[in-house]
Amino acid sequence: MEDKEKVEAAAKGEKLSLTYEQVSQTLTRRGHKVKLLAAGTNVQNLAAQLEKEESDIIFNLCEALGGVSQHEQKVAALLELLGKKFTGSGSIGLALAQDKALSKKLLSFHGIQYPKFSVMDAGQVDWSDDLKFPLFVKPLNQDASIGINNKSIVRNVKELMEQISYIHTECKAPALIEEFIEGREIYVGVIGNERPEALPIIEWDFSKISEGIPKIASAEAKWDEESEAYKAPEVFPEDIPEPVYKKIQGAAINAFKALKLCDYGRVDMRLVKKSELQTENETQVEEKAGGDEAKKAGAGKGKTKTSPEKEDKKSTPRRRTPDKENPEDEGMEDWEFYIIEVNPNPHLDKRGELAVAARRHGLSYPDLLEKIIELALERSR
Repeated sequence: MEDKEKVEAAAKGEKLSLTYEQVSQTLTRRGHKVKLLAAGTNVQNLAAQLEKEESDIIFNLCEALGGVSQHEQKVAALLELLGKKFTGSGSIGLALAQDKALSKKLLSFHGIQYPKFSVMDAGQVDWSDDLKFPLFVKPLNQDASIGINNKSIVRNVKELMEQISYIHTECKAPALIEEFIEGREIYVGVIGNERPEALPIIEWDFSKISEGIPKIASAEAKWDEESEAYKAPEVFPEDIPEPVYKKIQGAAINAFKALKLCDYGRVDMRLVKKSELQTENETQVEEKAGGDEAKKAGAGKGKTKTSPEKEDKKSTPRRRTPDKENPEDEGMEDWEFYIIEVNPNPHLDKRGELAVAARRHGLSYPDLLEKIIELALERSR
C-alpha cells in the first residue's frame, strides 16, 4: 500500500518521526497546546507529575513502563485513580486484552471464534484444548510480536518443547500454544464507544514471499526492514464477498466490546478460504498417493517421500458449520475467520494499520486523532 509521506521522506533520505512526535506535531498544527510527559520508571515521580497536570485530556501512548508491557495497564489505573481524562482503553480493558488466554475465554462466552489453545507456565499446564499440529507458540502477554520468530510454527513435539523453552527462558513469559491457522493475515480497526464502528479491512499480503518463510507477523516481519516479509505489501482485499466482509467487521466490533475497550483498537485475525485450502490439501494427498503407488511398483527407488512437514499441512483447523437458514451466515460456506488477538493500544503511526484504514474510511490522520480525543472526552463527562 503506497504511503506518499513515506515515499517522500525516503526520497529525501529522511525517516518519519516517532509516533509520539507525529501525534504532538499534528495536534499542535490543529491548534492544540501540547506538552510531552514521559512515563519514566520512577513511579512516584510520574504520579506527582500527573497529579499536578491540569490539561483537558491526556493522550495516552504508553505501551510499557521500564520495558515491561504488563505495566501498561497500571499506568492507565494510575490515571483513573487520579481522576484524569485520557484517551484509549482503561485498566480493565488493557488487562483483559493483554492476557490472551483470558481474552479467548471471554470471546468464547460471546460465541466469537478463535483457534484452540493451551497455556503452559513454569512447566505446568494452566489450560488446554485438544490440539493438533501444526501449532503456533508465542508469549501469553507480550505485544509487538515479541517472541514470535521463524520457529514459532511447530510441527512435532520436539519443536514444540524447544519453542516453549525459548518463551520461558528468553521472554520470561508463559507460553500460549494455538492451533496454527493456514490463512491470510487481516486487521480490523475499531473506533467508538457506545456504538463502535469497524474500519475497512487491511490484509498483510504474504502470498508472494518465498517458500520456506513463515507467512506470519513475526518480529522480523514487523521490524527488520531488510527482511522479505517486512517488504510484503499491506492491501485492502477486494475478493471478500460483502456478507463475509460485514461479518468479519461485526466480529471485530463484538470482540472490542466484549473486552471492554474504549475509543479505538485493532483486531487481528486469520482468514481462510476453504476451497483454496482444500485444493492445496488434495494436491498434497495426490502427491503422496502417487508416491505410494510408485513405491509399490518398485519405481520409487531413490525418490524422496513426502516430508512430515507436508503431511502436517493436511490437518485443517476446527470450523463452525454455517447455518443455511441464518441470514447472517449467507456467503460463509467457503470462508472462515479466527480472531488471533485484540490490540487495545494499536500503533498510531501515520503508516500504521489503524491510520491507513481510517484514511480509507475518510478520516485523515489529524481527523483520526481529533476523533479519538472527542470520544475520550464524551465518555469522561
